[in-house]
Parts: sequence; C-alpha cells; structure tokens
Amino acid sequence: MKIALLGMGTVGTGVYEIINEEKGNYFANAQEKVNIKKVLVRDKTKKRKLDVSEDLLTDSFDEILEDQEIEAVIFAMGGMEPEYSYMKDAMRNKKHVITANKAVVSEYLDTLLKLAEENNVMFLFEASVGGGIPIITSLKETLKINRIDEIKGILNGTSNFILSKMSSEGRDFDDVLKEAQELGFAEADPSADVDGFDVSRKLAILSSLAFGCHIKDEDIYKRGIREVSKSDMEMFDNLGYVLKYLAHSKMDDGKYCATVEPVLLSSKNIMSNVNEEFNIVSIHGNIIGELQFYGKGAGKNATANAVVGDLLYIINNSERRDDIILDKTVENKKLDIFQGKYYLRVDIKNHKEFKEIIDMIDETSKVKKMMVEKSQIFVVTEELSAYTVNDLAQRIADMGNELFYARIVQ
Repeated sequence: MKIALLGMGTVGTGVYEIINEEKGNYFANAQEKVNIKKVLVRDKTKKRKLDVSEDLLTDSFDEILEDQEIEAVIFAMGGMEPEYSYMKDAMRNKKHVITANKAVVSEYLDTLLKLAEENNVMFLFEASVGGGIPIITSLKETLKINRIDEIKGILNGTSNFILSKMSSEGRDFDDVLKEAQELGFAEADPSADVDGFDVSRKLAILSSLAFGCHIKDEDIYKRGIREVSKSDMEMFDNLGYVLKYLAHSKMDDGKYCATVEPVLLSSKNIMSNVNEEFNIVSIHGNIIGELQFYGKGAGKNATANAVVGDLLYIINNSERRDDIILDKTVENKKLDIFQGKYYLRVDIKNHKEFKEIIDMIDETSKVKKMMVEKSQIFVVTEELSAYTVNDLAQRIADMGNELFYARIVQ
C-alpha cells in the first residue's frame, strides 16, 4: 500500500519514522511493502530534523489526489482549514482518510462518516482522543454489545500537568503554566488547554459515538482552571481531595448532559492518581459495567502510534467498513444531571464584603462547613444543583471578588 502524509510537524515526523524508517514492528517485517509515497509540506526547501528525500516532498495536494497509487491519506497538519476540505476531496477521490485532528472530527463527524460511506472508504480518527490510548477502537467494540450511558476522564495532558505540579510542589498556577510552556507542554496561548476547548472536543467525539448522535463542542458546558490558587491546593489536601480537570457526559432516558470542569475527587480515587501528561478514560456499559483506559495522552510517539494503528486497521480490514450511525435524536439537558456538594473559595478585602458574601452563601446553602483564613473564605456546601452554584459564583464575581469553586464527586 502506498500512502500520503500531510504535515511534517511533531506527529507527522513520528508517523514517518514508524512507517518509512520501519521503526514499527509490522513495517520492519511485512512481506508486502507499505510506504509513504508523498509528503505534503508548505515549504519544500525548509531544513528539517528528519532526512526526507526531496522526491517525496510536494506542496501540491492535487498531486496527491491525482496519484492513483495512493490509497490512504494521513492528516497531521492541524487546524480546521484546509484540512477539512482536503479530507472531503480525498474521500471523493476514493482514498481512505486517517486524522488526529480533534477540531475537525468533533465539528464535522457526521458529515465525514457519511462521505466515507458514500465513497466506500474508511474514515478513522483514533488519535483525535487520548493520544496513545486506543479508546475509539475500544468504545466501538464495547458498543457492539453494550449501551453506554456515561463517559468521564482526564483528557488533557497540559492541564493535568499544571494541576499535578501545583498539588505536589505547592506552586501557583501562573508559575507552573510558565514551566509547562517552557517544556513545550503548553502553547504560548494556553486557552485550548486551560479553558476546556481541547477537552470538550474530545468529549464531544466520545459522546457522539457512545450516544449515537452528533454532539458538538458548543453543546458542552465548560469552565476553566485559571482561578485555582496555591491556597486552594493546600485546602484540598487538608480535606482529603485532589483537584482534576474532568470531562464528564451522561445519558439518561434519551437526554444527555456533558461538562468539562474542575472537580474534587477523593485522594483514594483512581483518577486522583493520574498525573502529568497521562490520561484516563472511563466508560460505563449496561452489561460490562465500568471500563477504564490509561496511558499517555499526547506526544509524538503516543499520537503517531494511534495514527499508524488506524493504518494497520485499513490494511488488515480492506473489505470491512465501520457501521457508526449518528442518527438518534437526543435532548441536551445541559447541567440538569450534575449536582453535589461544592467547594468554594472567595477572596475578601474588608468586613463589609465578608458580611455580604456570607449572607449570599447562607441564602444558597443552609448546611455547610466554613473556614476563614486571613482574607479568604472557604466553604463546603450541602448538595446543590450546578445551576444554583453557578448563579452564586456569578453574583460574587459581579461584586469584583476573586473566587474558585469545584464540584465534589463522590
């Protein structure tokens, strides 16, 4: 099989090494040769760390489309365009498509699956969620027998690295974020990681497959982790909790809720012990119960491994097509299912603010635990709905007070 590779960044380089340099076990021992015939790059003259023959490089996607020998195209460019348009063009030209692009998959999953079916090709996207964790394949296999009603997990290595470092080393958010950027874990603009967009796209993909309907990033409630402080981390440790940035979706009676938000887990919870760049995904089936999948969630080798795994699936299942159907109509109940006790920290400047905020908290939660240290109020509420706590937090923020809050997951 001859294939094309789009992009020679971190993931593209990893894919090239596994296939054309035969670092992968299959490619080193395969009787029939599999290789990358063309590599699409923006600048053919650019000096690269990897020695790639000039004969393989092209800056024209049309050259790949018109090459009848190329049976599959691996997308490792990133961004919404031109990757989305290129995917459609590749499938219309009867070429299989493999991608790691979570933004395109989460936004256009239904369209791309239909296009693959119409053209009798495969559209595979294992690397779009969980890096090296084979969660998409596992999810599809589980769905053959089970109805899946819940997904939860830690799906972003950057945010998990930040929270892990803050907890273990007693450091501030901005300090650890800067280190993550220097190490290459976080981008110069970390919004996608710390404000939830990266996680919500991954959760959208998993939830779409699990619930049989196309759920998009915009359908998922998300709240970031920028406001967490060193004093919060110290309090979590005293209370026996660990803060994690959790993706969580649930289906109940044809209605779903999906969130990405900071939550507090018992220090004994398995997910509490998933640290730094590692990810974990839990799915719950009506027959099998809970299944958990753990591994590296990002990085060159982990993601390239998932991409090449999709290629091997195509090679070994040339006559088989996925039967993913996203035709169910389900209602988005937003935050209705999520409720629980909440941790709340509010910074105060004077006695007047202290009284006003205590009165607001009293109106919301009659039963609570409360501590006051210097210029901060710490509260653990009774069980409340997410809507109630969000409204309280907004009213406090409107007063100009800094705060952080997180749902406690038992």
